[in-house]
Amino acid sequence: MRKFILLFCFFMSLCLTVAADEKNGTRPPAPPEKDIALVLKTTGPVQIGTGPGVWQNAARGARLNAGAQVRTGEQALAAIVFTDDKSLLKVRSNSKVVINGKREAAASGSQRIVKTIAMEIGELWAKVTKGSAPFRVETPSGVAAVKGTIFYTALTADGRMLIICLDGVVELINSLGSVLVNAGQTGVCEPNIMPESHSSTPDEMPNWANDGEGNGELEIEFQDQNGQKKKLKIRYQ
Repeated sequence: MRKFILLFCFFMSLCLTVAADEKNGTRPPAPPEKDIALVLKTTGPVQIGTGPGVWQNAARGARLNAGAQVRTGEQALAAIVFTDDKSLLKVRSNSKVVINGKREAAASGSQRIVKTIAMEIGELWAKVTKGSAPFRVETPSGVAAVKGTIFYTALTADGRMLIICLDGVVELINSLGSVLVNAGQTGVCEPNIMPESHSSTPDEMPNWANDGEGNGELEIEFQDQNGQKKKLKIRYQ
């Protein structure tokens, strides 16, 4: 009986400690998701940040874990592909973004990655596979929520966020409201101003992401969340 009481007291103490840690935010954070994306191509100076003040030059095939920072220098471009649905992301020169993602079970029983791109400055282009997991671009001015579309995003130094939608629909959101940006439209989001959209003008239509990568195939070996080695074969053009 005494042994049972001691075990019960230990169990209750452990539960209270875990609950207190969760409440106070002192519980160790879960490790980041691994291999959520891969570097498909780089042009010019492109670096990956893996920790505070830790940067390394990006190379074709480099694995990106959740929380990886990507920064590009002058005349640079980084092309990134996500490992679950092959959604594509291109980061233009003089940009800085953080690639975040979390795996969750899809209706088919497979794993999908819920993707969030945090932009600090610069421009990006995305081609999100239709029917895939949620994809968001977050900036201090607002959030672009997309699912199956092609679009550009630009964030200026004064916090002005632009969404140029080429295909599909993007919902542009901030604390004051939201607006749908359809294909052929430009969405604008500024601090303390409700988002708005209008028909894109020729001057607003970028084309820097049209730079051809040529035809090719990239095969990468990586570990899934269960530690099993898998090969991802990517064909692109």
